[in-house]
Amino acid sequence: MLLALLLLLLAAVGTGGAQAAETSAKFDYHIADAFIEAGTGIVQTGARARADNRDTVSVVGSGTFNTASLNATGGGTFEHRDRKGTLVGAGTWTATGVDSFAFWGCGTEGLPANFCGGLLVLSVHLVGPGGAPAFDGVLTVSCLIGANVPAGAEEGITLDIPGLINFDELIAEASGLTLYVSRSKS
Repeated sequence: MLLALLLLLLAAVGTGGAQAAETSAKFDYHIADAFIEAGTGIVQTGARARADNRDTVSVVGSGTFNTASLNATGGGTFEHRDRKGTLVGAGTWTATGVDSFAFWGCGTEGLPANFCGGLLVLSVHLVGPGGAPAFDGVLTVSCLIGANVPAGAEEGITLDIPGLINFDELIAEASGLTLYVSRSKS
């Protein structure tokens, strides 16, 4: 199913770009955003994860990252809901840096050479409406493209806000797709 969705995305955005064959590279990241929705035709309502207490978080966003400098830009929105679906908190998040990136490859299964996969770990800053409360966290983004995707890997996100809540159970679904687009090698 992921292949079909990404092939639709390919048709919408065209081909091109250099293959990111090295881990020192620049990428755009997309998390259940308008870029993915436009290419697939699937409404993106946010990549979701669940905490042990059954609360969920939904994340949407985009930006860039550089694996050499460990810089990241961009951000997006989040919604935290309790187990009954009641909104607990919402706001915006900003990427503040790259903690790590495991590169899984690009351009497999007929996708453009610049559509890539891997496991990205971002440091993020989350802010509620009106600027408070604010928390630092770790957002992990998994995209299942490439020849080196580990067995058992799933598409989506997790979000850990240390000392507060850890949404560590990824909820894989078509409304929460992720993608890395190689920009250039650094």
